[in-house]
Amino acid sequence: MRTVFMTSLIRHNLDIRALLMIISILKLKEEEEKLELESVQIFEFKGKKMINRQKKSQDKREFDLDYEIRECKVWAVLGLDEMFGEHWTILYPSEY
Repeated sequence: MRTVFMTSLIRHNLDIRALLMIISILKLKEEEEKLELESVQIFEFKGKKMINRQKKSQDKREFDLDYEIRECKVWAVLGLDEMFGEHWTILYPSEY
């Protein structure tokens, strides 16, 4: 699993359960889709549902949650850094 960073807004405003779910899905997708994993993953929370899709492809997955979360959209963007190598940054679209 690549290192995961998050913005300050994500750390302070996103429900920790949602954050852990995002990280779990990123890990799962890295294992499943080594060559086809897109660099922008979109996560939408609506009520007790989380929808994950990719920016370019039609791949879309829905997950039922045991809890309700405030409606929001979160991105996970794959980046490259000399010190950390490939890593994910979790942020709100407005922070991109």
